[in-house]
Amino acid sequence: MKLVDPSGKEVTSKQNENAQELEKQVSKKVETLLEPILNKVKLSGAQVPQQQLVQLSSMAHQMLFNRMIYNLIQKVGIENIDELLGEDDVEELKTELSNQIQMVDQAEMQQKMQQQQQQQKDNPES
Repeated sequence: MKLVDPSGKEVTSKQNENAQELEKQVSKKVETLLEPILNKVKLSGAQVPQQQLVQLSSMAHQMLFNRMIYNLIQKVGIENIDELLGEDDVEELKTELSNQIQMVDQAEMQQKMQQQQQQQKDNPES
């Protein structure tokens, strides 16, 4: 969770007890949200890849933040999203999101997949 001071400098949770408390509260809510899924996995005896667990946790955080923001918007009476999010915001986020994508050549991708498959055959315990 990122908090900023009035000048716009980031205040880390290590420096801010309120942020630490908020992070603890959010973590508890995320655990509660994920508990049924994790119990289902345990009961089935199935294995879930670490990457998928990270994705689930990230999704849970995002869902909670979305709901918190929605509830705040409702509470303060904002009816139009344009009051909160302008075109400049969307353009900035679009650029940031585009910068996160890495394009891979199709042949290169197939070669990497073949290498991974070969490694799995060579090391079945991995």
